[in-house]
Amino acid sequence: MKSLKKRQDLSLIILLIVALSFLAGCVSSSYNVATGRRETILFPTEREVKLGKRLAKKLIDKNGLVDDDIEQQRIDEIGKRLAQVSDRQDIEYHFDIIDDEEINALALPGGYIFISEGLVEIADTDDEIAAVLAHEIGHVACYHAVKKMQGHFLYTFLRALSLTQEHDPAFSAGSDFAYLSVMMRYSQEYEKEADRLSARYLKRAGFNPEAALSILDKLEEIDEKKPLRRHTYFRTHPPIAARKAVIKQEITGKLDYEGYLNLMEDY
Repeated sequence: MKSLKKRQDLSLIILLIVALSFLAGCVSSSYNVATGRRETILFPTEREVKLGKRLAKKLIDKNGLVDDDIEQQRIDEIGKRLAQVSDRQDIEYHFDIIDDEEINALALPGGYIFISEGLVEIADTDDEIAAVLAHEIGHVACYHAVKKMQGHFLYTFLRALSLTQEHDPAFSAGSDFAYLSVMMRYSQEYEKEADRLSARYLKRAGFNPEAALSILDKLEEIDEKKPLRRHTYFRTHPPIAARKAVIKQEITGKLDYEGYLNLMEDY
């Protein structure tokens, strides 16, 4: 048993050495115009794009794309118009409609952006479609998917480090809870960053930034019709009222009293 334990510890130490070598070779800090902060990104752009391409293929294989060339071209033209004003120009953006009636949109690493057919159907104007796509472009510009991957990588690294010590169930459970809590808060902050950039990119590209509010109104109305769910602490999206406050502040350049209260309630 002692021999097995030694081999396990040696394997973990080797894993830590490899991880440290990876970090040492990839860490770089640069100013991100989209967030207005200096940030450390561990994943090279080339690796991010390759990962995004693989994930996009899996998503398309699973759901399929909408068989409507006119609609696909419409989404692509709106998306490319917004991509031209994005703060991130080191990648090529891709826009597609997923054959899914669920109301959803997502941005994969490397600029692969998808909007569901269900969400396209509830949007009344190109401006509202643009608001959804601009929000997803905001996620890409802020490297949100990459940052989440980095967070998971670093958590795995720390967990491996803790396993080289005596196993402590309480410590493991506490670290798991802390990690989940932090990541959920990051998810909410990421959504508000993307909302802010959505209004900014809509204005830059000549769309109506108020559409970012009207599409949220539609989403809120649909959400209210769903069965009541128990409140959960682990929300990945902020309340819509808080998201609207962020958008209004970006559009007008100021935060009114109601918006301030909505943002405070989110903390």
